[in-house]
Amino acid sequence: MKRTLVKQFIGAIVLGTSLALAGGGVNAAETEAKVAIPATASGIWQAIDNHIAKLKELIAQNKLDTVHEHAYAVRDLVRALPSHTQGLSAEALAKVQANARFVNTLAERLDATGDAKDKTGTESNLRKLEAVLKQTRAQYPNAK
Repeated sequence: MKRTLVKQFIGAIVLGTSLALAGGGVNAAETEAKVAIPATASGIWQAIDNHIAKLKELIAQNKLDTVHEHAYAVRDLVRALPSHTQGLSAEALAKVQANARFVNTLAERLDATGDAKDKTGTESNLRKLEAVLKQTRAQYPNAK
């Protein structure tokens, strides 16, 4: 019995160590530092606008390898909107949550095109992100 437990324990250590060394299958985006989330929806929108402006600046300067930082910050900010939102109808909140899922995808795409130094693709993904954000912001009448 003890021998079996020891083998299981050693196996768990070996597996844990190999996962840690191999990155554990964790997406690099998930290991990015988390962005500070403002306390209000209007504060979140202001932070989103700042990150979008920075994305445009980075793309214009061909600094595509750092695009991911701001793309994932926007993703995290949009993810936080539903929990910082009051007074939205159930339908509007559902739209915000659905758009947040697409923002996740677009952040990953921006990361990939930025890493590939694909300026055209990065610009295209940013335009798509801005369109989704516009649809999302429409659910917030006071956040124009």
